[in-house]
Amino acid sequence: MKKVSLFFWILCFHFFSAGGSEADFPEKFSLKTGELHLARTVQPGRYFESLGQKSAVLGTEDGNTEIWIYPYKVLHNFQLYFLIEEDNKIVDGREVVNRIDVYPHQTTLRYVHSSFTVKETFFSPLRESGVVILLSVESIKPLSIIASFTPDLKPMWPAGLGGQYSYWDSGKKYFVISEGTGKNVALVGSPGGERFSSGPAHALPEGDMKMRIHVEPKASKQVFIPIFISASFDGRRRAENIYSRLGRDFEELYSGTFNHYESLVKDYLSVQTPDRSLNQAFQWAKVAVDKAFVCNPQLGCGLVAGYGLSGRSERPGFAWFFGGDTFFNSWAINSYGSFNVTRQGLAFIRKNQREDGKIMHELSQGAAFIPWFEKYPYGFYHAETSPYYIISLNDYLKWSGDLEFIKESWPSIKKAYKYVLSSDTDGDGLMENTVAGLAALELGAFLKKTKSDIYLAALSVEAHRVLSELANLMGEKKLSRGAEKTYTKALETLRNKFWVEAEKKYAHALTVEDKPLAETTVWPFMPLFFKQFPQKRANYILDLFASSEMSTDWGVRSLSPKSSYYDPLNYNYGTVWPFLTGYVCLSEYNYGRSHAGYSHLMSLAYNTFIDALGFCPELFSGEFFKPIEASVPHQIFSSSPVITCLVRGLLGLGGNALKSEIKFRPSLPGSWDRVKVRNFRIGKDIFHFNLLRSEKKLICQIDSEAIAPYRIFFCPSLGYGTHVKAVKVNGKEKDFRIEENSGEVRAVLDCEIKGNTSIEILTEKSIFIHLPPFFPQIGDKTTGLKIIRAQYKNNQLGILVEGLGGKEYCLSLLTTRPVHSVLEAEMEEAEKLEKKIKIRFKRNEEGYTRKEVIIQFGK
Repeated sequence: MKKVSLFFWILCFHFFSAGGSEADFPEKFSLKTGELHLARTVQPGRYFESLGQKSAVLGTEDGNTEIWIYPYKVLHNFQLYFLIEEDNKIVDGREVVNRIDVYPHQTTLRYVHSSFTVKETFFSPLRESGVVILLSVESIKPLSIIASFTPDLKPMWPAGLGGQYSYWDSGKKYFVISEGTGKNVALVGSPGGERFSSGPAHALPEGDMKMRIHVEPKASKQVFIPIFISASFDGRRRAENIYSRLGRDFEELYSGTFNHYESLVKDYLSVQTPDRSLNQAFQWAKVAVDKAFVCNPQLGCGLVAGYGLSGRSERPGFAWFFGGDTFFNSWAINSYGSFNVTRQGLAFIRKNQREDGKIMHELSQGAAFIPWFEKYPYGFYHAETSPYYIISLNDYLKWSGDLEFIKESWPSIKKAYKYVLSSDTDGDGLMENTVAGLAALELGAFLKKTKSDIYLAALSVEAHRVLSELANLMGEKKLSRGAEKTYTKALETLRNKFWVEAEKKYAHALTVEDKPLAETTVWPFMPLFFKQFPQKRANYILDLFASSEMSTDWGVRSLSPKSSYYDPLNYNYGTVWPFLTGYVCLSEYNYGRSHAGYSHLMSLAYNTFIDALGFCPELFSGEFFKPIEASVPHQIFSSSPVITCLVRGLLGLGGNALKSEIKFRPSLPGSWDRVKVRNFRIGKDIFHFNLLRSEKKLICQIDSEAIAPYRIFFCPSLGYGTHVKAVKVNGKEKDFRIEENSGEVRAVLDCEIKGNTSIEILTEKSIFIHLPPFFPQIGDKTTGLKIIRAQYKNNQLGILVEGLGGKEYCLSLLTTRPVHSVLEAEMEEAEKLEKKIKIRFKRNEEGYTRKEVIIQFGK
């Protein structure tokens, strides 16, 4: 620190310390840890957070934070300094912070100096408009902790306040930050706090506000040094009540926050696989998605889209309410069984529906201060939210069985569907961007050419199908028949008008001239996700998605590098979005492409650990494994695919609560021999599954907690070329049929389950392919092997792969069958069960090239 700054600090110490007194600090209690914990040596500038439903601490690992208590940004540039009083020495916390520990309920930074250690624990009470910072101090000398921050009291963008001021209340030992009306108030203080800075009482200070807390070495071992922050839009008394509750009940508030996340981890869906990192990523994804649930005191409770530092602005990432994000992320929430959160999120969207039926795109948390929907253009400028809304309500119904909510929402659903129909001006069944607004893209050259993009078109088609089902359920037969008729027409339009026969692909959009816009983008995932394309045509698109042209080692590019519009840093024209990769992954599992699906799932899970600990960034460069500078570090739609792709993709789990049905279509990776699923929820019922696989059988043990029987439709992948000898349910032989796709065999059966049920499938001659997941390092380019597809026929397995020139790759075949020959590769090891194959790509070949490895087996 510069000498002038040191002199200033010491002068402040002598000037302001005369009135100090012994504080009444709370006694220490044991801070809880729980099952989930990530830690590392701090990386300055790397994002961290501590979130409640009404407040947020957003910071960087060097200890600089901003505090939000919705709807306000209360302060920024909060950081700690340490004054070693005997030595008149100031230590900048940023220079001695060395470790971060992240838990779902709290984040702790550890500051280490030769004469002291301080642990700074941030926790945002789950349902309180406040933040608590607990300092745990051990020091061999008397120490003063200086908390420094810049006051704001500004509502979230684009709202604003004027006339803010601040002052120190010496009796209450806190700073008061308010404005001229006195309605908007924040308090920042500590039981042992003393003012350590000066400033005018009628305005905010030009510099930072500082609070000093004196700590004695012996006493500090027994107590916490707390800092409390509260805020209210309803005057100072309300802010004081919250502040008092934080001080009086913070141990209870702390336990309540901890218990919430412990329940989320233990009582809701969990999946135990042979891959520990995937198991951990799944649990952290639940936490990340759960933290999207926000309660704004003026607007209500709903789901926001993401979190990041606001910097000089008042936009903390995407921490305001979004329609499309609510719908996509609700599928993950339904998958792990937190139905009440989905219900509240959908109800929030419903109450903000426009009069003509259109569903909102976004709503700032500062909207209560301004005419958001009336004067600002952002509220309804996306098209896809209206069909998405209908589809997501149906998904919620299938998983939760909450028919009452659908009945309550039925007028809103019909209004949304009326809007869907109104945005189809040419009668082909598809919504039009030119009428309804943006969908797949928000900027760039494609927009002015687009009449209907394929993302919006696919959602339109599915909305017709779903509305027909719901209308039938509601007893509106005429509406149901009309929607079914429109669905048939729209599906035909989608399949035929978007198809580019010469290039064997589906176009990105139909142009205003009603012709295909034949750019190669990722967006055809949407009709693939809904299984709207026939297998033969889908294969062309899935080959492309799995190839090095579209797939990096960290996900799928939004646009092919072969396009003249490609820019690996452009938001819509070349970056890699986990959101899009998740949809591609689900599409791959839909159409039997489990190798590419598994690769994409593992890349999504890996993102949990490479940036903000426990959370996944919004988007990456299309060329290097690195989040782009504008990327939000905790984007909900980047974590939620870890859940949906594992549950609905790899495990193929789903169901229908109204029909008491479960669908279980697992596609276990070749090397996995077991999976345990706990607390799978359909409606009010809970189920547990235990899958065990050996070379001669697959066993599924089911534990149903339901009182009434359910019917399960079980359809596991059994490998390539597999002969199924028998299927037994509770020891008795059961009829089944075989489903085959490119030589991959599945046994298909259904049976009633109640209590404990055991399904045993006896097999022989199975072949499984195993390619270990490839995890790049930050800054790497794509180098991993790509499995495009595999096909088995007549004792021959063909694996179409792409690799980088000059590299060698190894994959395994798990089978007891003898290998007679291998073409375009060589057998490296041939044990009884595992055969390792080495694949070489010529050094003189630039970039990625493709080859088909042919393995001939004995009969």
